[in-house]
Amino acid sequence: MWTDTRPPAEMPKLFERGTDVISLAGGLPDLDVLPLAEISAQLAGLVRLGGKLALQYTTPHVAKALVPAVADLMAREDGHADAGNLIPTSGSQMGLTAVALALGSPGDTILVQTPAYPGATAAFRTAGLLPHAAAEDADGLDPQQLRRDVAALRAAGHTVRLLYTNPTFQNPTGATLAVPRRTEILAACRELDLLLVEDNPYGLLGFDGTTTTLFQALDPQQVVYLGTFSKIFAPGLRSGWIAAPEHLRYDLARVAEIISLSPSALAQGALAAHYARSGWTDLIDRYRDSYRERCALMADALDAELGADGPWQWQRPDGGFYLWLRHRDRADAGPYALAAAARGVSVVPGGHFSIDGEHADGLRLCFSNVPRKKITEGIGRLAAALTETPSAQREPSEVAG
Repeated sequence: MWTDTRPPAEMPKLFERGTDVISLAGGLPDLDVLPLAEISAQLAGLVRLGGKLALQYTTPHVAKALVPAVADLMAREDGHADAGNLIPTSGSQMGLTAVALALGSPGDTILVQTPAYPGATAAFRTAGLLPHAAAEDADGLDPQQLRRDVAALRAAGHTVRLLYTNPTFQNPTGATLAVPRRTEILAACRELDLLLVEDNPYGLLGFDGTTTTLFQALDPQQVVYLGTFSKIFAPGLRSGWIAAPEHLRYDLARVAEIISLSPSALAQGALAAHYARSGWTDLIDRYRDSYRERCALMADALDAELGADGPWQWQRPDGGFYLWLRHRDRADAGPYALAAAARGVSVVPGGHFSIDGEHADGLRLCFSNVPRKKITEGIGRLAAALTETPSAQREPSEVAG
């Protein structure tokens, strides 16, 4: 069931680049940190010694050799990886689609933390689900309002079974839900019989190495956990996993197998070989160092160009890929994004992350893949666009003149 073509039509444009465009748009990792010679040798060995297996169809399970690598990653955030409940995916995006198809029914309402990753809302709508923005307060998702909203939706005849969250270094805001708030949200979910979907691509990318206990660690049977190797290894392998509650494992695995038939044995083998040889710590530390430096360069440039008293507000994140700007007067950021594009810098306007236009005053800036020497220039171009009145907001006489 295809119900909304807008998000998938826009998503690929995040990764397009022009000759003189400084892209602050797409959330690409910094693959300069990868040990490519080592990975190349490992891939060559896999193909030379086991190519007939690595290049063949395989069973729809996380490979036995890869399970310790997944368990290590989840344990760093206190999570639990039971080999019997791990389901392979082609990254979190496939996991989101599998969750929506397996656990929802067309016409169901799914509560969504907003501003929301647009790939998630696209997956939900594609499965026929109806995203509904979950209420927030100053500390993030609001468990008391969650109770009231679910009661009101159900009283109005809506079926509500799922709550989706990207709780750590969220895309697009960079915000993280504190553990006490996570505990409160889970208590509300148990009361309301809501299953929580935890999408966690960025949790290990805290700049100082700090991690936050997963929702899944706090209640494995109430949480469907989506993990991916895209941000801590490389997205080109298209490899991730679902850590499923035991009672949902069959339903999720069945749908995942229908979608992909077979996970990539070559990708899983490459990841397992890297882990067996090198572990995760050195590579994750290199990613953290890269993103900490880039984020500091971008935030410093924003401070210098826009100052603290202007119309744009932001907070320095503690990890992840993104900075989130909002207009103090809640002006539509779309025309500002167009003005920035005209100056050769691409950003993503907040409407892209909305359910019903509620975050149109925001702009997402991604620092993870911008060349260091281009960050200050890119923010300079952006600031020039943000400090003028975009043509779409000028008075008609000004446009005519």
